[in-house]
Amino acid sequence: MADEVLITEVEGPRGTAEIFEVTRQEQRRIEVEYAVAFGGQRRAVPSLGEAHILANELTGLDDES
Repeated sequence: MADEVLITEVEGPRGTAEIFEVTRQEQRRIEVEYAVAFGGQRRAVPSLGEAHILANELTGLDDES
């Protein structure tokens, strides 16, 4: 069973990406990963830092430098 919580939304010139924390419990282990939703697609990443980097790329924030 997985639970997910919206952590933040990243807004950029191409739109808004949502970052979720996804928690799964299997037997006695709890696993946490992150997911980025943008443009009707969703991609899983292993860390919150990677989720922010991906969200910045997808929304075009990296293009504004």
